[in-house]
Amino acid sequence: MTAPHLHLDALNKSGQDIVNGIFAAGAVLTLADLERRFLVSRTVAREIMRVLESLGMVRSRRRVGITIRPRQEWNALDPLLVKWRLNSPERAETMLELMELRAALQPAAASLAARYATPEQRVRLLELADRVGFLSVRPDRQSEFVDAVVDFHSLLLRSSANELFATVADLIRLAERPADSHGHLPADARSIEHYRRIAIGIASGDDDAARRASLEQVARVLAGARRSLQVTRPTLEERPGVEGLVGVVRPG
Repeated sequence: MTAPHLHLDALNKSGQDIVNGIFAAGAVLTLADLERRFLVSRTVAREIMRVLESLGMVRSRRRVGITIRPRQEWNALDPLLVKWRLNSPERAETMLELMELRAALQPAAASLAARYATPEQRVRLLELADRVGFLSVRPDRQSEFVDAVVDFHSLLLRSSANELFATVADLIRLAERPADSHGHLPADARSIEHYRRIAIGIASGDDDAARRASLEQVARVLAGARRSLQVTRPTLEERPGVEGLVGVVRPG
């Protein structure tokens, strides 16, 4: 029996190849292709196909094979797909898109958290805000600083009592805690101050104060991300693997 980590390795390589454009939209593979390429059994090849199909990346049909689907049909919010994008040549674009997603959602989440967070969540946000501030001036403890930042943002989204926001917290983690030590974006002193202001607004139940502090913070963070990443993004229609007009619903 093949070890589970080998199954995952083959899946990651397959998904990464599609994201990297090695297999273009419309290309057709077979289970035998996957078996030969990754030296896996037919059972493992089927499992890989099922996962990729659940992500909208491929479509399997009898007597046709496994067809790579156009990019606009992929499940762009799935953490697995986001991880592959972060490991691809479009890493900077993906990081910026995740930061923009956070910037769009966090102020609303902060407002909701001021209304619905539990007493324990309010206390923990204050503790994390203090820890972020303390560690921000300790370059020798950068890893702990990143952990505190990630934990704060994740808890903030989960404290909104909105299940959809809580789900997005996993995507934000991918942007804040990248696979290598060079991916984290530096935080400026003013944005650090906002952690405390957001936490105080939530702890006191002042939804407007929490939302305004969050709006100011994400605006600064997003501006810094754009300067740091220096991304020149193509339109959605110009991206590799996109066919026809983005947003057109195709029949199943």
